[in-house]
Amino acid sequence: MSRTRRTALAAAVLLAGAGTALAVVPTAAADPTLRLTTVAVPDRNTDLDLGAPGPSAGDAQVFADDLQRDGRTIGTSTGSCTIATLSESRLVVACTATLTLPNGQITTQGVADEDPSQGPTGFTWAVTGGTGRYAGADGEVVGTFRPGTDVVDLEVRLR
Repeated sequence: MSRTRRTALAAAVLLAGAGTALAVVPTAAADPTLRLTTVAVPDRNTDLDLGAPGPSAGDAQVFADDLQRDGRTIGTSTGSCTIATLSESRLVVACTATLTLPNGQITTQGVADEDPSQGPTGFTWAVTGGTGRYAGADGEVVGTFRPGTDVVDLEVRLR
């Protein structure tokens, strides 16, 4: 799989990046902001060539990556991205991901749209729900890709 596609699929769904700020829902308002890092785990990432041979619409990546805080794994980011459109000038992926943290889960979904020649820069996705401490969560996730890496800095803004 090409680095651009890998980055778009994986990083777009990794939903946990170095320097990630995670605000908490009102039930956890006393909690401090969490700073998280995504760590890609290659043997837990699977590329599915479901469309035309090679990268094409319909292909997907399924992943389960580590979430770390201060170098210690505290959870996972698990999900998938499916290529909706791919051309020389545009790559669009639709993604869902669940952040599993010690006190619950946060579910997210959205679209990442990029120029493959430029590489990914960022995305804004919806927070669609949660469990445990994050039950009833809504808001948005803003992800910023670190150039030349598969690392995404995230800010999860819960309302």
